[in-house]
Amino acid sequence: MRDIDKNKIHPPGVDREGKKVRFDYIKSNYFRVVHVDGVFGGNAPRRGYIHVAVWNERWPIPRQCLYSLEENGKLGKEIEQERVMRDAIVREVEVDLIMSIETAKSLRDWLSEKIDNYEKTT
Repeated sequence: MRDIDKNKIHPPGVDREGKKVRFDYIKSNYFRVVHVDGVFGGNAPRRGYIHVAVWNERWPIPRQCLYSLEENGKLGKEIEQERVMRDAIVREVEVDLIMSIETAKSLRDWLSEKIDNYEKTT
């Protein structure tokens, strides 16, 4: 067994001499792309946190459809006047984000920077 110089041990990804930290981005098992058309939220019950529910917006899909049945047992045409639909545009809430005020400020600043960059290029 060899001796380990404890002064040289550091956490993975940390370069103390160069004053740098490296991060790997790894997708979780639940990773997915979420299209966002809007947000809803406010202060969370826990002091110092904000919650943001993000949603996408779409036309409604039918809740129920009725089709005729042909004599041979195959599915026939839809009887459109029997279709049951929502009477509203759908806002499907994708995910609720809960973050500290500090994280919310970082997100705000990041978004402002991206918006500024976009506006400079258009």
